[in-house]
Amino acid sequence: MSPARGVQQVDPWTTVVADAGGRYGIHPSWRGFEAPLAYTLYEPEPEEAARLAAKYAARDEIAVRPCALGAVPDTTTTLWITAHRGYVGAQKPNPDSVWFGQVRPDEGSVEGAVEVPSTTLDSEYADQDRRADFLKVDVEGAELAVLQGAARTLDRVLALRVEIQFDESFERQTASEILQHLIDGHRFRLMRFDYAGRGQPVSYLVGEDSYGILTGCDGVFARRPDTVAAWGGEAAVAGLTKLAVFALRNGMADYAVSCLEHLAEAGPWPAQEPALRRYLRKLFTLSALRARSVSGDLYERARADYLRFFAVPMLERNDVFESDWMNPG
Repeated sequence: MSPARGVQQVDPWTTVVADAGGRYGIHPSWRGFEAPLAYTLYEPEPEEAARLAAKYAARDEIAVRPCALGAVPDTTTTLWITAHRGYVGAQKPNPDSVWFGQVRPDEGSVEGAVEVPSTTLDSEYADQDRRADFLKVDVEGAELAVLQGAARTLDRVLALRVEIQFDESFERQTASEILQHLIDGHRFRLMRFDYAGRGQPVSYLVGEDSYGILTGCDGVFARRPDTVAAWGGEAAVAGLTKLAVFALRNGMADYAVSCLEHLAEAGPWPAQEPALRRYLRKLFTLSALRARSVSGDLYERARADYLRFFAVPMLERNDVFESDWMNPG
């Protein structure tokens, strides 16, 4: 099984994303990315993979890979076709779980099965010149298997978003193993769980903002900036820039500052400014403007840091809104 075009060698300043479970298309957290991007959607269900390939045929930065990902390379796996196609995967929905037993009892029923090719992320990125900077893993209960098949790939992953099942919504709960695998095994930091403070209610008596059983949600994990800085050379500079951009796009502006502190010591920027660095400057400016509504002192500190990090003054006041770069609409 040869790698797709989205997995080919790319320059260090292109952001490479591997999306395991690509149904419905590019994840919302990656839309509107204003720098070079190579995004590969792994979608095993043949009908959905064909739809995605047609949808993105004119988008050179997006590739569709019609295969499953798991822990074993170059094999096949059984996909269970469910009433709601969003739950199609290699793990059967559990009708006794909270989600499929009480919340969505009609959506997890199995209507059929299909055999599909399956491989691992390590097989896709086996060549030392290939890499995945970021992962998104949402494969209906098979997330742990995908991560187990990415042992080498994870060594250079900067951050990832993983769906975590805390209840036995599919064949078994894997949350504890996923957390151990990423935090203890690969030294990622857990940045947050993406949920609104509400789980699935088990009776009519609920609070206004927090209640119920948390059956599952996305977990966002990021590599420590000092470990990226230790890569050295252009790999470290590009990696820290990408991680800072990811942090600013995903509500982690404080972590972006930590990345920028390490960037200041990591080495020189390329002579010609990469589009990714320019995008980082834009995101930092917008974040500083939001801080200004909270505290003028915070804004002044951000303005000083911008000059220290980027060696040019930050756009201010009306100049921001009159700039075609900052305000293209």
